[in-house]
Amino acid sequence: MPSLFSSARDLAKGVRLAADTAVWAGNAVSRHIKGGRTGVCLVCNNLQPYGHEDTFGRPSAAWNQLGDPQQTSRRKELSSTPTLVLEEISPKKILESRETDPKTGLPKNDCKYCRLLCDIFDAYFIDEWMNWITETKNGMPIQVGLMIREGAPLIVNCWNFTYDKWFQNPRVDLEVYMDPMPPSPIPGAPTLGPVGPRQTDVRSDECMRFIKESIAECCREHPRCAIQPDSFVPTRLIYVGGGKNELRLCDDIPSGHNITWSALSHCWGGGKPLSLTKSTLNGLKENINFLELPATFQDAVTVTQELGLAYVWIDSLCIVQDDKTDWEKEAARMGAVYSRAFIVISGASSPNPSTPYLRPREEEWLPKRFNFPISPGVTIPIMVRQRHLLAAPLDQGLLEPPFTSSWATLKKVGPLYARGWCFQESFLASRILNFAPGAVIYECKTHRKSEDQLPPYPSTIPGTLGEVTPLEQWHMIVKSYTSRQLTFTSDKLPAIAGAATTMPQARTSRYLAGLWSESLLLDLMWQVMPGRAHIPLMTKEHEENAPTWSWASMNWGVVWSPLQSPQLLATVVHAETNVVGVNPYGQVSGGKITLRGRIKYCQLSADYHRNEHWVFYSKGNGSYSKKQHFRTDGALVAETIPGQTGTIACRSRLTASGNALETAAAFFCIAKCHWMKSDHVGLILGMSHRFPGCMERVGAATNVPRDWYETGEDVTVTLV
Repeated sequence: MPSLFSSARDLAKGVRLAADTAVWAGNAVSRHIKGGRTGVCLVCNNLQPYGHEDTFGRPSAAWNQLGDPQQTSRRKELSSTPTLVLEEISPKKILESRETDPKTGLPKNDCKYCRLLCDIFDAYFIDEWMNWITETKNGMPIQVGLMIREGAPLIVNCWNFTYDKWFQNPRVDLEVYMDPMPPSPIPGAPTLGPVGPRQTDVRSDECMRFIKESIAECCREHPRCAIQPDSFVPTRLIYVGGGKNELRLCDDIPSGHNITWSALSHCWGGGKPLSLTKSTLNGLKENINFLELPATFQDAVTVTQELGLAYVWIDSLCIVQDDKTDWEKEAARMGAVYSRAFIVISGASSPNPSTPYLRPREEEWLPKRFNFPISPGVTIPIMVRQRHLLAAPLDQGLLEPPFTSSWATLKKVGPLYARGWCFQESFLASRILNFAPGAVIYECKTHRKSEDQLPPYPSTIPGTLGEVTPLEQWHMIVKSYTSRQLTFTSDKLPAIAGAATTMPQARTSRYLAGLWSESLLLDLMWQVMPGRAHIPLMTKEHEENAPTWSWASMNWGVVWSPLQSPQLLATVVHAETNVVGVNPYGQVSGGKITLRGRIKYCQLSADYHRNEHWVFYSKGNGSYSKKQHFRTDGALVAETIPGQTGTIACRSRLTASGNALETAAAFFCIAKCHWMKSDHVGLILGMSHRFPGCMERVGAATNVPRDWYETGEDVTVTLV
């Protein structure tokens, strides 16, 4: 009987999906037919959320419901407020609103709303380096998205309108609104909502009032943000309680005296700010001259004193910079320093210590005005400003917890957010003040708010969009962290060590160069983010600081593909890393993993000009298997291994781009998943030229047919 009921439920669900898809398709056809008669643009929907087949709450297509059922459910819950998200709009279609059809002499798309978007793009994306019109006409992959919600400002997502060498698809979000907002909607105007005022100077009384009120509210109303008292006190703190003329370094602070401090997160920017060294230690304990401090440090002292705190922690002044032992010891304590700080001060808008963040706001962050025609001879003022934080998906509502896809990929805007060390400094903070280029942003474990934002504020409480396993949490942490830059390759693991110590796995598992022993096989399945397959991503410096099986060996971002109910097909025989120094979560000088499982020796081909990488094997009858695409760990080369004939794949350590190659390789199967016939996943391996008899990782493959496993050989391999 249970199977009968289950079949009936599946049948009913299928009928509902088919019906919803039919209604969705009917709505889409109806919109296209009526669009010309009603004057509603098929490209931008007149910048309003009504009457579109994808408006929240309307029946959606089966492929959308099956692809992300939670998203479909949330959209229904949020449908009481008219909402529409339009994705992947071609700027070419928008630009047609300015172009004339040579046959008719009429506009190709006579849409004043698309022309408004063109005017906005002109103001933001035409300069000496880039022109969005030229990029569009040249067929470059720039795209536009619209996030339209009644009562909220219109959000325009702009992909690839700017260049960022660290992000394959950089995005800028623009906020469209009216100021002041009219008491009732204006016929013919886009659907817009109010925003809060953005101050022109961060030093204003309004900004400081926002900061103090936000912190007071958090202390008063947010129990989850409270820092539980314990005996931890940083080894050194800078005393600021006596005024700017009585600053000094303290290293004899007794524990257990309820000491509170702020901690600064800042960009070193390649410079050498005033630092603590063996020779300056005694002098800094006597007095620190406020005027000798770089601007970012002075601002940190000012903010700390304004908040009534007596101590501030600044890395370059609280860690002995020319004492390797002290640096390792204090780097291991950084997690506690930032997580137990009363407030973390993030100098996000400062690219280096000499640039203050308490300063007038740059012009690019101030609003621009556009006149929009609502009828012949009548215009209304439309305001636009760049967002300081990329907008989260509208189907999340006001829920923006950590460990979601948007949390791992969307980033605040500012120089600091591109720096690797600063990831854990903000991740660990119970409360953080972000002095971003566009606004002061206050974020705690309960919510996030900015000086130019109106309530209600988005919730940052973990788990509000569903529970996330510790394995998934760590993968998202690494994904977000590795998209940032580091000056020194040796910092790859130390700069995330503080975050690692706070993970649940730290109590139950061994830490192995950024991976965990309890989930080691699945952790090994990381993949390099697209965009750098033709470039060597493991330099000699990386080789000295991490084994090839660790994501820390890559000078690029990494991700994990979601695996559906993976069934492990390999076992770990032994795993070890060579830790450098006193911090078990810090720097390593290599490591080995011995795995027992099944391997399939194969051929590897790569064409870097076409960005194609394949593996295939020779069958017994002389034919070849179907080529399988895999994600390479950067450029590869064909190496000759002493004692073996032919060549085998290895990672390139050169600085030049890779070329096409054909060479031997191997597929080591890690697990199988439930996905029809192409359900196996594993690593693509080559031989190590540094460690005879060992293998090194050169890539990862998913959706591999089962015959690769069934015809493989049972082996024990050691990866280095």
